[in-house]
Amino acid sequence: MIIKLKKFLIYGLKDQIDIFFKAVQEKGFIEFLSKTKKIKKVSPLVKDYIDAIKILKKEPKQIQVDEKIFSDILVKKILHLNQLKEKCFEQQRILDSEIMRISPFGDFPKDFLNNLEDEIHRYFQFFTIKKSKREKIKLPQELIYINSAYDLDYFIAINKERKTYSKMIEIFIDTPLSILKQKKLVVQKQIENTQKEIKHLAKHLKYLTKEFIKKLNIYHLEESKEDAFYPLEESIFAIEAWVPMNKIDKLKELTKPLSISFAEIAISKKDRVPTYMENKKDAKVGEDLVNIYDVPSAEDKDPSLWVLIFFVIFFAMIVSDAGYGLVYLLLGLFLKFKVKNPKPIIKRFTRLILILSSACIIWGAITGSFFGIGPSVKSSLNKVTFINYLATKKATYHLQKKDDVYEDWVKKYPNAASAKDGKDFLLKTVKKENSSEKFEAFDVFKDNILMEAAILIGIIHIALSFLRYIFRNYAGLGWILFMIGGYLFFPSTLNATSMIHFLNVLSKPICFFIGKILIFSGIGLAVILALIQKRIKGIIEITNLVGVFGDILSYLRLYALGLAGMIMATTFNDLGVNMGLAIGFLVIIAGHVVNIGLAIMSGVIHGLRLNFIEWYHYSFEGDGKLFDPLKLLK
Repeated sequence: MIIKLKKFLIYGLKDQIDIFFKAVQEKGFIEFLSKTKKIKKVSPLVKDYIDAIKILKKEPKQIQVDEKIFSDILVKKILHLNQLKEKCFEQQRILDSEIMRISPFGDFPKDFLNNLEDEIHRYFQFFTIKKSKREKIKLPQELIYINSAYDLDYFIAINKERKTYSKMIEIFIDTPLSILKQKKLVVQKQIENTQKEIKHLAKHLKYLTKEFIKKLNIYHLEESKEDAFYPLEESIFAIEAWVPMNKIDKLKELTKPLSISFAEIAISKKDRVPTYMENKKDAKVGEDLVNIYDVPSAEDKDPSLWVLIFFVIFFAMIVSDAGYGLVYLLLGLFLKFKVKNPKPIIKRFTRLILILSSACIIWGAITGSFFGIGPSVKSSLNKVTFINYLATKKATYHLQKKDDVYEDWVKKYPNAASAKDGKDFLLKTVKKENSSEKFEAFDVFKDNILMEAAILIGIIHIALSFLRYIFRNYAGLGWILFMIGGYLFFPSTLNATSMIHFLNVLSKPICFFIGKILIFSGIGLAVILALIQKRIKGIIEITNLVGVFGDILSYLRLYALGLAGMIMATTFNDLGVNMGLAIGFLVIIAGHVVNIGLAIMSGVIHGLRLNFIEWYHYSFEGDGKLFDPLKLLK
């Protein structure tokens, strides 16, 4: 839940400022305000610690030791060694480049060449040119071809005077090839020794991390103290602070033994009130999801538990397979029992996996899918699979009504006319393909039910969003009636049969009548309530008609993604069976691994999207700033 914050002016004797701030940091429930806007900069010391820790984390894990050494010196040593290593790598790169540049000419001493030039009174010059360019020009006779490498041709010229040649690059050799290679060996040895030293220092990573936390806590403490001001010739300090309403008693206890007092002050329009969220267990898991997208404003209602519940439902509907849910469950249990002393965020992540996996198993059981395999209409499990039960009820409805849906199926499958009940009707609308049977009416009815379920969950989701903020937006009541009316009305206009029809809740004529009234009365009520609440500006509420309708249709992605996953799972199974036991088994495993990965991506992206976009649109302001109290980091 979101706890309201109060703004206080805290003041007291200056000689107690250090004691007070240390106590505040230990308790960790007060955020101090700065009188002037300042850009927060990381101190050079803190930055050095961060860089040193990053360097050590790249090294293989070592047995950690807690030697009593001066951490600042350790940090400087690590940074120095890393700089030396980077410098050596740069030297190696330069040497490699130089070796590659002169190696086609071979190895010879520079002094020998100079003496030879003096004796024969000729100059030696070295040139190179791209092969593609060489083919287009005529080379002078004095150029002697030496070698080819790296798409280049290399030449030597011996002349009485130095010359230049068109489109050719002269290469100057100052250091012999053998010397360059010796230098490279020395540099490589330096790199090796430096890396060994850094690797040896990696045993201090845990100790250095602890020391870094201490330094960071000191830095935060000093930074907060800088926000205090001294109104009476620096004998008294004062500072403004945000304190949660449920922590005011703690503030009293904290200041009681000190010569420090506090008084509540008014929150100005310029103040950006932070958002303090306090959740436990599942709600805390939902809070993690909420913070992925945006921080609620201080005026928002905490959406954490709402987001978690519907994210779980949406994820399960997209995965739509109990077998995949079982895989997720095993992963969650592995993390729970394998990871020892996990951080709180890892605990919550594991809990989220267990919740999602359980929901996937439940929804997979409802839809009758286990790794793409579901119970047939003929199976005894047909009765206990809820989606199959609904499909049978739908078939019974059409059989009793003898409506156009019944006539279409009878026209395609004449044997269906003799069906005794819904199950018999589904069994007789069968299409035989090779050695398998495809119950077409059963598949179509299942798809229709899943599509309607996606629309229905969308209506419920958005209706709850309107209800949460009904006192901020009266028009939401009208749009709820509009959505209910649309659910009742549109199946009749599309000549479709809804669950509300074949479960005998309401007949089609009654749904059509009630739905039509609710649609128009809902639109009218939304506009009237908007005019009452917002006056003349409320007239633009009518434009939300398209938005609400579009948001509801957006939930069809649950049906589409779930259906796509089930089709892929079934396809991989069929491919595997057709390929035989050995290769087919590998195809099935590989196919399901891919499908599981796609299901996770789709479930996370679209499961959160429907919360953050469609649902937030009607009950979330956002753009908040998280409450950031002075506290001891651990």
